[in-house]
Amino acid sequence: MVWWFYVPNIIFGEDALNDLEQLSGKKAFIVTDKVINSLGLAEKVCAILTNRQWEAAIWDDVEPDPKVSTVKAAAAAIKVFGADWIIAVGGGSVMDTAKAAWVLYEKPDIELQALTPFDELGLRAKAKLVCIPTTAGTGSEATKAIVIRDDETGRKFATINPELTPDIAILDPEFVVGLPKELTAYTGMDALTHAIEGYTSVWKNDFSDGSSLQAVKMVFEWLPKSVENLSDLEGREKMLVAACLAGMSFGNSQAALAHSLGHSMGSVLRTHHGMSVGMALPYAVEFNCIDNEDVAKQYSELAGIIGISGKDDKDTSMKFAGAIRELMTKIGSPQSFKEAGVKKKDFTAGLEKMVEFAMMDTSLTMNPRNTDSEELRKIYQYMFDGKVIDF
Repeated sequence: MVWWFYVPNIIFGEDALNDLEQLSGKKAFIVTDKVINSLGLAEKVCAILTNRQWEAAIWDDVEPDPKVSTVKAAAAAIKVFGADWIIAVGGGSVMDTAKAAWVLYEKPDIELQALTPFDELGLRAKAKLVCIPTTAGTGSEATKAIVIRDDETGRKFATINPELTPDIAILDPEFVVGLPKELTAYTGMDALTHAIEGYTSVWKNDFSDGSSLQAVKMVFEWLPKSVENLSDLEGREKMLVAACLAGMSFGNSQAALAHSLGHSMGSVLRTHHGMSVGMALPYAVEFNCIDNEDVAKQYSELAGIIGISGKDDKDTSMKFAGAIRELMTKIGSPQSFKEAGVKKKDFTAGLEKMVEFAMMDTSLTMNPRNTDSEELRKIYQYMFDGKVIDF
């Protein structure tokens, strides 16, 4: 079988931002959000370019879990400016907005909801894309994926296309050193979920496997250190690299059950993405390893990377899920809806919509164990109380 592995050019380490001086162009449109802009990070990018006589504009209207209307507004602003480089400075929402707006800038008649992996978009006729992450989690700087929210239903939809892979990813630890403890934890769990699901997706391959193994090892080592010491520049850099490796993995093999569960939680209950998929992760591991020898062996291999073993692959897989829970305890990431502060009445009111959205989520098709709406409903119910999956 012929396969492809897409990655951007990656520049990482202290002062990586200065590599912007090597770009050839005239006009840069910087996509960010108001928080990042207020911290002066977008202006740092702008200053490097304007010092080289570029025209640069900053657009900071990105929202968490961006809507299609937000993407269209960004694309319209890029068109007015006439960029030859689009530069995303922010977390996953910013990078998703920049990617999707890039598509509409180049191909304004495309419907984002109908975008497929097989569409020939012809991107880069007008502009190229740089992604500079300000969180160590989404890995969007290394993927060909976008996640956007429908304005009317609120449902998140995810899609991929090889042309969406950024041209350049810049991983500068100075851009994440101020990330608060809670967001450090949540985005770190996002990275871990990407790595683990990339290793067990039905589209897994040798290149994605290598990225996953190193990412899992690094997250377990460096995420607790990053949460404990928010100013640890080495820890920040290691987590940026881990998140990018995880993005390379799942971006080329795809996410699975934990993402379907997490996307739907975020759509219905408006929970943070990293917290949501991280919460779902150990339940997905437990669900997938039951009566599935192949995937249990895969989880067992991941467990071995962090020194965990059991009497057989299933036992090791369950211990691996336990190790994920222990990591979450250590960094303060909720392991159940109750711990996340979701009220029973809100959970009950949103349960059927979450199940419906999860069944529609494309990540579910990549899960190594088939599931149905009744099993998804039961998984969510177990997640409310924090019960270990036993079915």
